[in-house]
Amino acid sequence: MARRTKQEADETREALLNAAEQVFLERGVARASLDEIARVAGCSRGAVHWHFGDKLGLFLALDERLLLVQDEACRELRGEEDCLPLPAMAAVITAAMARLERDQHRRRLLTIMLQRCEYVDEMAPALERRRKADASMRALLRQCFERALAKGEMAPGWKPDQAAMCLHALITGLIMEWLRDDAGFSLSDEVASSLNLFFACLTAGGQAADSSAVSTNA
Repeated sequence: MARRTKQEADETREALLNAAEQVFLERGVARASLDEIARVAGCSRGAVHWHFGDKLGLFLALDERLLLVQDEACRELRGEEDCLPLPAMAAVITAAMARLERDQHRRRLLTIMLQRCEYVDEMAPALERRRKADASMRALLRQCFERALAKGEMAPGWKPDQAAMCLHALITGLIMEWLRDDAGFSLSDEVASSLNLFFACLTAGGQAADSSAVSTNA
């Protein structure tokens, strides 16, 4: 009986998270109500309070479902330390964008977190998670560019900090545009094309990194 009770509780929790994802996406976090979320989940409002406490607790639990692009890219880049830095970076980022593009669940969550939410004071934990992920990604990109500079792969005038900031801004900007309701382009295709141009400008010989060599099925 206790096992069944725990299973039912877990199922209710998942139903509430799924309902919150739907309602937050449609109405935005600020306008969404716990009554509406409970109704969509087929639960009582009391169930929301029992599992999450309040809307903030529900939002933070939903945020934990999202694999951040920054975290994924950092994990993959750390596994490429023995590869040539610039080709490895282009390939890893392109493959990560292709995986994101195929994952509709991640796209919905990312849309909620980046375009359906106002990060006021009580949202600080979720915002801090993103700030740390951004900082980690920029730091790792800087390390990759430092290796490239040491190997003579970067054109004169480029600094690792500058290159890391530009690449990070390029990636995040394309993702934000792709998440728009009226976006009419392929994220993976646009990232691959943009990285090709960026690395062509960056490399000492003006030779683009071949990000297209990596299968988008990675």
